[in-house]
Amino acid sequence: MIAKPVLNQARPTAERPCAHRGWKKKPSLGRFLFPGLFAFSLLIFCGAFQISAQQLITDVNPLALPEIGSYGLRVLSPNVLELTLITTKQPDPARVSAWDFVDGNFNATLPPVSEFAVTVNNQMVSVTAVGFKRRVLSAPEKPGDLRIASEIYLTLGASIADGQSVEVKNPSSTLWKDPVKYVATKDALRLSPVLHVSQLGYMPSYPKKAMVGYYLGSLGELPIPTEVGFQLIDSQTGATVYHGKLTLRADVGFSYAPLPYQEVYQADFTAFSTPGEYRLVVPGLGESFPFRIDDGVTAGFARTFALGLFNQRCGSGNYLPFTRHTHDPCHIAPAQIPTMDAEFSEVQDVLRLVTGDYLDETLQTAPSLENVAASLYPFVNHGTVDVSGGHHDAGDYSKYTINSAGLTHFLVFAADSFPGVGSLDNLGTPESGDGKSDILEEAKWEADFLAKMQDADGGFYFLVYPKDRRYENNVLPDHGDPQVVFPKTTSVTAAAVAALAEAGSSPLMKAQFPTEAANYLRKAQLGWTFLMNAIAKYGKLGAYQKITHYGNEWGHDDELAWAAAALYAATGDAQYQSKLFEFFPDPNDVSTRRWTWWRLFEGYGCAVRTYAFAARSGRLPASKLDQSYLGKCEAEIIATGDDHVRFSQESAYGTSFPDTTKEYRSPGWYFSSERAFDVTVAYQVTPRPEYLETVMANCNYEAGVNPLNMTYITGIGFKREREIVSQYAWNDQRIL
Repeated sequence: MIAKPVLNQARPTAERPCAHRGWKKKPSLGRFLFPGLFAFSLLIFCGAFQISAQQLITDVNPLALPEIGSYGLRVLSPNVLELTLITTKQPDPARVSAWDFVDGNFNATLPPVSEFAVTVNNQMVSVTAVGFKRRVLSAPEKPGDLRIASEIYLTLGASIADGQSVEVKNPSSTLWKDPVKYVATKDALRLSPVLHVSQLGYMPSYPKKAMVGYYLGSLGELPIPTEVGFQLIDSQTGATVYHGKLTLRADVGFSYAPLPYQEVYQADFTAFSTPGEYRLVVPGLGESFPFRIDDGVTAGFARTFALGLFNQRCGSGNYLPFTRHTHDPCHIAPAQIPTMDAEFSEVQDVLRLVTGDYLDETLQTAPSLENVAASLYPFVNHGTVDVSGGHHDAGDYSKYTINSAGLTHFLVFAADSFPGVGSLDNLGTPESGDGKSDILEEAKWEADFLAKMQDADGGFYFLVYPKDRRYENNVLPDHGDPQVVFPKTTSVTAAAVAALAEAGSSPLMKAQFPTEAANYLRKAQLGWTFLMNAIAKYGKLGAYQKITHYGNEWGHDDELAWAAAALYAATGDAQYQSKLFEFFPDPNDVSTRRWTWWRLFEGYGCAVRTYAFAARSGRLPASKLDQSYLGKCEAEIIATGDDHVRFSQESAYGTSFPDTTKEYRSPGWYFSSERAFDVTVAYQVTPRPEYLETVMANCNYEAGVNPLNMTYITGIGFKREREIVSQYAWNDQRIL
């Protein structure tokens, strides 16, 4: 348990803004918003760091970000203590400000056991081992405020009983000095970082699992007392309502030593389904954050994600009561269509930069698209174009055509093919309650923007970017830069064709927005004509020009396959199916999987889903589908679901983290909920119970069932991410 303050002094109440950053940004000079921050920074810089007795970490507010110099003692188990100190570090060659036990080669020289004197109820207890862990706690790029969680672990020679007080002293006073005191009381129901639950909760009739485990740095993993089992207690009454056994859930797939996550245990309380608020308790370890068992839990997920999309809308204002983070309508001025004139020099510079590696691409034989004039497909429209609408990219305010197409696909697919999703009209967005599908209306917001990105010849612009720099990294969205569109390419055109064909052929979209649906389909067919003309003129290989990595995995090959599948599902015209079979003859071909093992990736995955669900979604009669090809698409979907089931079962915390990625130790962009989507698709083909289990495990991982006890969904949970990948959040100084 983190100790309560031992001095009758209040902590400073002034909170500094907590800035967030996007992943692609370069550092910029942040303004010191308070004189105190500036003075404190000077003290750190001058080496005047000391631990303050007023900065004691408690469990009163788990959302609070501890100040530099904060400290606390936690009783992890009857014989393991955790001493925490929040430190910092100035740029190299400066060292960490305190508790710096690690050299430049990552070798640690830890204090000996003699540096620690532990008393339990004023009786001396021996220290048998010392461990250390150091992790970045918060590192905002703006305004710059690195905080490091440094933690010393002590294994004791005797156990601490419930109710006993503990104090740790440093006899040499080299690690801390009075008036700092590391003291705590072992409360049987203390809040424990060892217990990992979904902080949003669990559905009564669905699988309900929590994990128990903790990393002690150089001491390895915390030993878990499995013989005591676990309990559920009612948060209101304190009564025990359920108990069960802990079962080992060791991770499989990591190949380096020491193997991680080998001492993680699972608490399965699926059999308990009474609605209410509960806490998980493991005797000796304490209790978890509270969680609900309630039919509204999935609504909480859905409404949070819907609000996230609302906050990312472009061309609109963010306003109450839908969000407290308000701004006026943004990026509503028309974007310019660039030329080779000097005023567009930044466009040429960016094109030259991002296309410089085109010779490394085996799928491009066309000349490099190093400037506007080098495009195989010159702009037909000139002047300006209305590109308002859509959603901002996560890490900047720009809008990427191929990502817009992907978002449209996933939203329309969910509305059409997941039972009940299309009828949701209560997700808390401005359109809720209007009698139309909230999911489809969010898809329409994106598809309307996508339709505006089409040139007169049918091709689609690659993206919307600031005119004079790459990222608007120091402004709020409603004070954004003048914008431009980038040249057309066949990959983004094919993706836009596919997405608009799916939106235009959606039975629900046609019923609720018939005029828009007809326009989407018309634009999709015009885009297809552009693609066929491009291939006829330059050949399939020669028609593709790379700009950035977006849509570059297989050149335009996968997007062309997706466009053909979507137009066939939309029209039933045999010419599109013929092209699908030409572009994508075998949905089970390993060369159409990323790195040969990641199934349903990007355009090929969209093509498989679109064809497999053409009849299921009501677009085509089943008789119009080639049964052999349909069977291959379904087999690929099921194999994808099976892959993610296996990955989840082999993960200590239930997320479908691939074994190949474990081998390379380089996850890049990994999203647990993305895996859950593909498993949900497989569940529609064959409703296996293990698919449902895997969906829940992946969702729960993002809601707190993970080693950090942190929710990865912005806006929910007791412990949350500090660094939100959102350009708006990065520039909007926020205090919670």
